[in-house]
Amino acid sequence: MNAYFRCIALDFDGTLTEGGRPSPDVLNAIAELRQSGRKVLLVTGRMLPSLQSVFPDAEQHFDRSVVENGAVILNGDAVRILSAPVPLELDDALRGRGVPVERGQVILASKVEYDAQVMDEIRRLGLECQIVHNRSELMVLPSGVSKGIGVFEVLGDLGISHHNAIGIGDAENDHSLLTTCELGVAVANAVEGLKATADIVLQESDGPGVASFLRGPLLRGEATVQPQRWRVQIGLFPEGLPATVSASQINLLITGGSKTGKSYLAGVLAERLIGLGYSLCVLDPEGDYEQLDGLRGVLSLGGKGQLPPPEEVARLLRHRFASVVVNMSMLSSEERRSYTRQILPTLERERDVTGLPHWILVDEAHAPFGGDERGLAVRLSDFSRKGYCLVTYLPGQIDEKVWPELDVIVALPERRGKDTTDAGTLDVLNQVLSENVSGMLREAQPGEALMCLCRSPSDARLFTVAPRGVGHVRHWHKYAHAQLAPSRRFFFKMDGSNSSHQWIAGNVEEFYGALSSCGEGVIRHHAGHLDFSRWIRDVIQDVFLAEGMRELERAVSQVSSPLEVYAIRDRMLKALDARYFD
Repeated sequence: MNAYFRCIALDFDGTLTEGGRPSPDVLNAIAELRQSGRKVLLVTGRMLPSLQSVFPDAEQHFDRSVVENGAVILNGDAVRILSAPVPLELDDALRGRGVPVERGQVILASKVEYDAQVMDEIRRLGLECQIVHNRSELMVLPSGVSKGIGVFEVLGDLGISHHNAIGIGDAENDHSLLTTCELGVAVANAVEGLKATADIVLQESDGPGVASFLRGPLLRGEATVQPQRWRVQIGLFPEGLPATVSASQINLLITGGSKTGKSYLAGVLAERLIGLGYSLCVLDPEGDYEQLDGLRGVLSLGGKGQLPPPEEVARLLRHRFASVVVNMSMLSSEERRSYTRQILPTLERERDVTGLPHWILVDEAHAPFGGDERGLAVRLSDFSRKGYCLVTYLPGQIDEKVWPELDVIVALPERRGKDTTDAGTLDVLNQVLSENVSGMLREAQPGEALMCLCRSPSDARLFTVAPRGVGHVRHWHKYAHAQLAPSRRFFFKMDGSNSSHQWIAGNVEEFYGALSSCGEGVIRHHAGHLDFSRWIRDVIQDVFLAEGMRELERAVSQVSSPLEVYAIRDRMLKALDARYFD
C-alpha cells in the first residue's frame, strides 16, 4: 500500500456518478479503500436535500461529506457551516428579474444561462460574492468559499495534511479541489480546462474510472507521480529559468567537498518545502539547521537542551503537520549513532500511520548510511517510499542499496584555491550517472551547483543556488564551544593598559568573553580594520552575523567618547548572545 496518500476527496456528479446513486462497483472500491485505513470524502456542489434525494445513505460510505461547494461540512448528524450565507436580498432581486434560484444554508443556485443577470445584481447591490460554474449549473458563494477550502478544513479535522490527499473531479468547480490536494485527478469526461491542470487524466469516465483508479497501481504503491504544481525552486539556470525539484515523492542527494555549501543548499530546500506546508524532520548532527526554527511551524530540539525520545519527536511532527530540527550537535558520536538508530524506525512507523514527515533530511548522511553503520540505517529506513534528502561530502560511503532509489543528485564544486574537485566524489558520480560530470563541475563558478536527474543524466545542468531566507550558521556547536585550530583563532590586540595580557579566542564563546573584557583602544583598533566581521565571516562562516557586525564596526568610527564605544560593544555582545547562546 502507498502509505503517502491518506485521503481521497471525490466529487459527486460527473465523477462518482452521472447523476444518480453511485454503482455498487464504485461503492465497493471506496469500501476497500477505507478498510485499508484511508479516509474518503464526498465533495459536491449539491445542497444536502438534493444529495439525499438520490443518495440517502451517503454518510455510510464516506468519512465526511462537503456539500454546497465547500460551504457546509457533514459529519454524521453534525453540521459545520464555514461561512455566513449569501445575503438574502439577492434572492428577491433575482426573482424580480425572472431568474430562478434555489437557496441552501449558504449558497444560492441557478443556471448558467442567467450568468449575466446574476452578475448585474451582485454589482448593483454591492455584494462581495463569487459566481462558480458547474457545467450547466451556476452557484453564488460568499467570497473565498470553494471545494478546496472545505476539503482543507476537513483534512485538518481528520489530522491529515493536504499534501497527503488526492482530489478527483470533472467540472469547473473542481479546480480548487484538485489544486488544494497534493495530487489532482480528472476523469475522462472532465471539462478540458480541468484536464489541462490535472496531474492525472483517467482513461475511463466517472464511476468506472474512479473505481479503477482506487484499485490501481498508485494506491497499491506500485507507481509514483510527482505533481507539477508542487515544485521547489532551489536556484536559477543561466538563461534565468527556475531550477526546480519535485516537492514530494523523490529521493535527493546533495554532495560536494567540505565547506562547499551543502548544508546551505539543503537549507534552501528545507525553507521552501516548509513554505509550501510540507512536514520535515531534519537530523542535524552539527547544528547547521537550528535557524530554521525562525520559520512558522518549525521547532528545534536538542542543541543546548536535552533531546526528547523519538516518540515525542513523532508526536510533535503530527501536531499541526509541524517540522522538527533534531539538533544532535552536543551529543557524542556514539550518542548520535544510538539516537539515529532509534529515531529512523520511529519516523517510518509514523509515516505508516499519518504519512508524516513528508521529508527526512539527514546531514552527514555517510555516518548513518555508510562506514561502520553500513547496512544498519538502510534496514531501518524505507527509501522506496521516497522523501529522503541525504547530505554528505563522502558519497562513496553511502550504502550501495541507496543509490538505485535516488531520483536527483545535486553536486557542488570544490572551493576555489583547491587544485581539483574531490576525485572521490567525481568518481562516484561518474559511475552512478554513467556520465562524465567532472568537466561541468570544474567549470562551475562560486555559488553554482550541478543538478543531475538520475533517470536522464545527460540533462545535467549548472544552476546558481538561491539565497537563504533565514540566517545560516555552519556547525553551530563546533564554532560556539569547540576549539579551532591555532591558525584560525582570533588574536586580540595587546591592551595598552596591560601589555602583558592578550586575549586569544578559539571559539565564539571565548570571543564573546574577550570582547566583553577588552578596552576601548582594542575595540577601536579591530573595528577600524573590520577584523571582527571578517573573522566571523571567514572562520565562523556566519554571513548573517558578519553583516550585522560590520555595521556596528563602522559605527565605532563615528563616535568619540569611550561610553559610546562601549555601548556599541554591548550591541555586538547582544548580537552574539542572540545568535549562539540564547
